[in-house]
Formats: sequence, structure tokens, C-alpha cells
Amino acid sequence: MGARYIYTLKYDFEKLFASSLTIRDYFHNIWSSVIEKVDSINISIEEAQESIKELIIYDILDGSRTSLTSKPFIEPKDDMPLFSIALIHTLRVLGAKSCVIMIHTSYNRERGGKEFKRVLGIIRSGAELVKQYSIEHGIRCNCLCINKNYELIDLLKDIEQQTKEGVFNAYFLFDYNEKWYVTEDGFNTLNSLPDINVYVRHTKFQPSGGWIPEKMSKSAFLYSQNGTVYSNWEPDELVALVTMALLAKKFNEGEVLSKVYSGNDEIQSRYIKRELDLFQKTVCLRKHPPKKLFILGSPIGTYQIYY
Repeated sequence: MGARYIYTLKYDFEKLFASSLTIRDYFHNIWSSVIEKVDSINISIEEAQESIKELIIYDILDGSRTSLTSKPFIEPKDDMPLFSIALIHTLRVLGAKSCVIMIHTSYNRERGGKEFKRVLGIIRSGAELVKQYSIEHGIRCNCLCINKNYELIDLLKDIEQQTKEGVFNAYFLFDYNEKWYVTEDGFNTLNSLPDINVYVRHTKFQPSGGWIPEKMSKSAFLYSQNGTVYSNWEPDELVALVTMALLAKKFNEGEVLSKVYSGNDEIQSRYIKRELDLFQKTVCLRKHPPKKLFILGSPIGTYQIYY
């Protein structure tokens, strides 16, 4: 309990994160703006708000070393944990029920002891922040790690125990490797995850390095170019991230593994736009210079969306 009060004095979450009303207003404005500028999809704000309840984002944290944005009141070691909390806060307020966040893979160990010690230091520092927010806001932390000798395994167990009464399920992957899937322990652990419908990758335009077999079979892909540190994201930009994830989901619903065309007109339309027109569209969502870039795919081509 002592640690909890210490960290309450360190950061005031009420000041760090936007209010529920502000977040919902941001979503209303961003969704209304983007839906007017994209093709082949027309979903009302009411439908979009309802759809967020089924949105399962899988976000791979990345870019902490190269995102040089900083805020004077944020300690560098807390910047990435606070991003994770801010994303969970945004999703929870908008009505989502769960999310998956990659903390680090086993590949991080290959960078050497000094770098991996830095990673463990960030996790250790952020654990109290995550635990504090989760207890206060009904977040259940599911810390997935099959390495029984993991350096912080007791810390992960403590977080799970302290937050087990939460109703929003946040799944965190530690020391992950795709080979988990071929082991009994790893398979059972991954089987506890919800089905992921949007895979968000930051700073690297590639799906490798965190693929989760079975759970991503029908997942849409969203590239978010900006690194995952709290100082790099304003509250409205986090809402934009969630909005783009929902848009990616909507673009690809019914497209993966089970697509049935409604008729020849749909086939001809896709052929013209995708093959002849080489459809690609750039969308700008605010007048002043954008600070965030998202790239997502649709059945007819790609969108670059600046916010």
C-alpha cells in the first residue's frame, strides 16, 4: 500500500490522461471527419461507438530509444509504461473490453546484457504505475510469460494477483517468441488470449517479430509510424490511433478467409480501382501540420492518414 501512495504523488492520472467526456468528444470528431474522406464505407458514429466494444487491439510497443520527444515532468523510464496505461485508458473509456500489448520479445536478449537490463528497468519501474492505475480503474492485468526463470516473474505474479478483480482485460506479453505456439505450455498460454482483430505495429512497417498464430488469423494490420512513449502522444492522438484501428477493422470485415462476393459488379469495381486505377489515397484530418501518420489497407488499396 505504501508504494501505491508514493506513486499517486509521483503522477496524478487525472491530470495525465484526458477525461471521459473529452475522449468521447475526440472520437466523435475524428470518426466523423475520417468517414467523410474514405471510400466504400459509411458507418455512423453510433455504429462506430457500438463496434468498439468488439475491438481487440494488439499493440507492439516500439521506438522508445528513437522517439526523442520528452516532457519535463515525466521520467524517461516511465515514458513507455505511461503510454501503455494511456492507451488502455483510452480504450476503456471508449467502451473496449480488452487489449493485448507486447512488452518485449526474447529477441531483446540478443542485443546484449546492457540493453536487456534497460528493458527490465523500465518494466520494474512501470509495474507500480500499471498496478496503481489498474486497481483504481478496474483493469485486470494478465501477464503472460512461459519462462519460469524470467527475471521479474514474481513481479508479474504480484501484478496479476493485485488486479484480479478488474473487468477490462489487459494482456501483456513478456519474453515472447513465436515458438511458444509449438510447446504445450506456450500453446495453452496463448490460447487464453482473445481473438485479435487489429494488429498495430509502430515504427517498423512489417508484421514479423510478434506474430501470434491462430489468434491473428483474421486480423487487420495498422501501421502507426510514431514511437510508443507517452511524451510523444497527446490525448487526441491516442484517440486517433484507436479510431484508425477501428477503421482498419471495418475495412477488412468479411475479407479474410471467408470472403463471398455479392456479384459481378463488386468484382468489376474492385478490379478497376485496385488493378487499373492503382488506388491509393492520402487523407489529412487536421489543418495544422500533422504529427501522426497511419497506413492501413482496404479491399481496393491503401490509405495514408495524417493526423
